[in-house]
Amino acid sequence: MNALSRYRPWVVEELRRILALDGPLAVLVRYPLGLAEADGSPGPGIGGKLLRPCLVLFACEALGGEPRRALPLAAALELVHNFSLVHDDIQDGDELRRGRPTAWKVFGVGQAINAGDALLALALRAALTADLPHPARLQAQEALLSATWRMIEGQALDLGGEGRPMGVGEYLAMARRKTGALLGCALALGAVSAGRPDLQNLSQELGEELGLAFQIKDDLLGIWGDPEKTGKPVGSDLLRKKRSFPVCYALEQDPELSLWLSQPEEHMEEILERLGKSGAREAAQKELEKHLAMAEELARNLPWPAWARATFAELLAFLATREA
Repeated sequence: MNALSRYRPWVVEELRRILALDGPLAVLVRYPLGLAEADGSPGPGIGGKLLRPCLVLFACEALGGEPRRALPLAAALELVHNFSLVHDDIQDGDELRRGRPTAWKVFGVGQAINAGDALLALALRAALTADLPHPARLQAQEALLSATWRMIEGQALDLGGEGRPMGVGEYLAMARRKTGALLGCALALGAVSAGRPDLQNLSQELGEELGLAFQIKDDLLGIWGDPEKTGKPVGSDLLRKKRSFPVCYALEQDPELSLWLSQPEEHMEEILERLGKSGAREAAQKELEKHLAMAEELARNLPWPAWARATFAELLAFLATREA
């Protein structure tokens, strides 16, 4: 992520500006981003990689645009992402995010729903303030809304598949929406803000491939990641009974694995052994490399300067080798 780190302070500054609010929703929207504690006192600050908003600014600059003009769009996308995290935590029952209690644990489910709704409203309002020609602002708003819809579709498919086996093809279709939609939107927003709507669809496709690669790497780390680097135990996704590419692949090879997956605390050693025998880890790594290669191929069709190609190559290397 070093390649995109120079954009991060701009995004943080813009998010701080948007979230400098008063009133009953102020703490609710500032808490999930780390800007406030539950009592309204200052929080630890904005955490996370901020990959999506940084990609908006990168894509804009790579196509000859002024990245600061895209800042409202970048911030809007990050706010949509955080809206989804607040609601996902409720739906999944997760109690911690980035080392802090989740919004629903702190404020209750009802207020956490309000927090997520308010973040979405702020995102849409922020997008409208982008210093772009009117047609470009409308295109950006449409891209953001479409990506949000697809992301929610992905979450609905994920929740709708609970309690039954999900094949690899079905999993990838879900992940392309749930994770790929916002990363695709990031590059699409960059193209629109750079005045290159002709490259919007190609940029979106490229971002979706990045999203799939990012998700599959997450899936690998969620089972076989180093606990000292991920901060999670080996097999953490198995303990959460999370659907992931390796699990979906293994179930296609070994349907009886489902019996063991229902009680992962008692059968972790057996589950890991069966995953190994099925070739799930190797299959996931191959799928990861496939989407990284597809992203690399699509990027060749974009008129990026040499610095942008070098930055993108560094990003692909990070996605392939990250350990947390």
